Amino acid sequence: MATLYTRTFNFKDSLSDAEVLAAWKFSMEEVLPAIQKVSGVRAVKFYSGAGALRADITALIEMDDAAAYERLLLDGQVRKLLGRLYGYWDLKTAGQSFRREVTPELIRALSSTG
Repeated sequence: MATLYTRTFNFKDSLSDAEVLAAWKFSMEEVLPAIQKVSGVRAVKFYSGAGALRADITALIEMDDAAAYERLLLDGQVRKLLGRLYGYWDLKTAGQSFRREVTPELIRALSSTG
């Protein structure tokens, strides 16, 4: 069942403009391609709200199913990037969620009428 993983975060206030730029380059040039290579990952996108690309940021990962998230965390290439990536983030304000796609099959499975 298609699953959407959403990660929201702000960059640390202590980062300079140059460090924020480095964080974005790292995210787009190294992290995003590594995640895209994981089996079951359909798409990876970053979105920014207000904050001059410093705050109100959302990373969306569309996956074939929730198991792709586990594969992502176990992937050697991705794992070696996560520590650096998290080092840029204000983890006190970060959040995450999973959403499953609502399909006719899901509705039938949850329905008592079959």
